[in-house]
Amino acid sequence: MKFVTPLFVLAALQLAATPVSAAEPVVLKPASNWNLDYSKEACRLGRKFGEGENQVLLVMAKYAPGPNIEIIASGKLLYDRRVRSLHYSFGEGNEVEVERPLFGDLENGERVWQWSGSILPPDTQKALEHAEADTSAYRTAEENAAAAADSFTMKLGSSKKVKLETGRLAAGKKAMDDCLASLVKSWGYDPEIIATIAQGPEPVGRITQWFNTNDYPSEALRKDLSGAVRFRLDIDETGQITDCTIQSSYSDPAFPETVCKEFTRKGRFTPARNAAGEPVASYWANTVLFVTG
Repeated sequence: MKFVTPLFVLAALQLAATPVSAAEPVVLKPASNWNLDYSKEACRLGRKFGEGENQVLLVMAKYAPGPNIEIIASGKLLYDRRVRSLHYSFGEGNEVEVERPLFGDLENGERVWQWSGSILPPDTQKALEHAEADTSAYRTAEENAAAAADSFTMKLGSSKKVKLETGRLAAGKKAMDDCLASLVKSWGYDPEIIATIAQGPEPVGRITQWFNTNDYPSEALRKDLSGAVRFRLDIDETGQITDCTIQSSYSDPAFPETVCKEFTRKGRFTPARNAAGEPVASYWANTVLFVTG
């Protein structure tokens, strides 16, 4: 499956609030229970909705504690060869535009959409960012959002909507949090220490200056291949990168090799700090999108 997106981008997707369309959605009820998958580098919560030609699979994945989630939705109902844009919302009135969604088509006629997002309402996320809130504030806001949201809606293009009746997500978030604590522990960190970090590792300078078009793998560029690489950097108390781990990769093998090579060679960070302002070892997780256009 080849994922398509129009630009070359580095780092996570940016989200922007947009007005909610008046189009009536196709409403799908659950067709399975929630399933939580514990993997080595991610916790994934998935569920099927609808039946037959209208069945849609929704998967939400986290690669580290925090509000950022990877969202994957697939189904024949989501296919439209003319559509390249996507909006989504958890609950009502919180529609978010995905700036650069990835999508691919399967042989059975299904379309797969993949993007980075958050369950937080856009206004809440902006307020937290403006206030430079600590991890506990984000955690509380996410708990409130999970308790309030009872549906997930995708808008494909300018009008087509598909609404999944997810039910309240508080229990799913709690299960995901337990999985993430186990994940962090498996990486060699104390989950309780990580939970009390007031400020995570911060890049020194602009991340986009660490990469340029010359870093695009030549063979992948020749073949017009795009990809998304999720990675985690281990950063010690001095801000030094001690390791790079690929958490997931929707791409040619050359892409993850390039990500770890360039980050470990060029990346510079200030260390994470606890509530007392003391530097502590931690990690920095993000996504690189390689796209041609």
